[in-house]
Amino acid sequence: MKQEKRIAGLYFRPILKNIAYRGHLAQQKFSAVSYKNHKIIEKDPSEWVIIYDNHEPIVSQELWDKVQARIKSKAHGKSDKRGLTHPLSGFLYCADCGCKTKMCHADTGKNHSVLFNFNCGDHMRFGRTKCFSHYIPARLLEEVIIDDIRTMAQRIVLDEDAIKKEFIRHNAELADNTVKSAKRELKTKQKRSDELSRLIQATYEDKVNGKMPEDICFGLIEKYSTEQKTLAVVIEELENKIKDTETSQQSADDFIRDIKKYLNAPTLTREMCYELLDRVVVGGLPKITGKERTIDIVYKVDISSVLRYKFNK
Repeated sequence: MKQEKRIAGLYFRPILKNIAYRGHLAQQKFSAVSYKNHKIIEKDPSEWVIIYDNHEPIVSQELWDKVQARIKSKAHGKSDKRGLTHPLSGFLYCADCGCKTKMCHADTGKNHSVLFNFNCGDHMRFGRTKCFSHYIPARLLEEVIIDDIRTMAQRIVLDEDAIKKEFIRHNAELADNTVKSAKRELKTKQKRSDELSRLIQATYEDKVNGKMPEDICFGLIEKYSTEQKTLAVVIEELENKIKDTETSQQSADDFIRDIKKYLNAPTLTREMCYELLDRVVVGGLPKITGKERTIDIVYKVDISSVLRYKFNK
């Protein structure tokens, strides 16, 4: 079974990423190593020649975006012995160590029914040396999350325009603060990188002019070069962060449309979690922490502040 799933994954993953299904034609995706070495290598997608809207698309942009979002999602989840994946599998995190939770089950002995629960993954694998118990029944989590989704959907239905305006204002403010902070850090890193280039040049000139021993010169150059390479990685990450923040504005309309569908949802589903949730952070048991348990539900779009639920169970 595992071998069949692995093979299926190898065949279907390229299909799910093939832009031909969106009506685009990608060319020059492969090349040879050289005119002597004819080994075929796949180019980076940034080097492809793409003709957009070349033919009639097979899938809609909305469906394509959902598939790509699911591929990128960290919440892939795991199946139980029956091949079933719990709706929250992969979405839950421990509030104290940050580890993903592990799903467990217990046979009740009545009508062969099974009760599922979650606990800190590090605690389950390594015991108290890593983290303490965060045991919580799956049923309780499902009730909390579906109730919160229904409550948010009800609020949106009652006052959709006001919530949409608040989201747009909050999102613009958050993006502005993120970009400003990243730009300040980027400027500092670039300044240091330029300074290192000057130091490397000055060190080499001192060695050529006989002002510095060769071993000291090479040692300093190696030190400066290592720091500069590390900075180059950080600078690239900051530039990408700024670009993503400035160009990718999540639509309030899309989120509102998605959450309104679940106004009267009877149960929590996997699709619902993928569409709405970013993660759920589970606090420790009251008898261990000495304080009320908290469950933080973090949505993909921050229309309202993160709601905090408290339990004394």
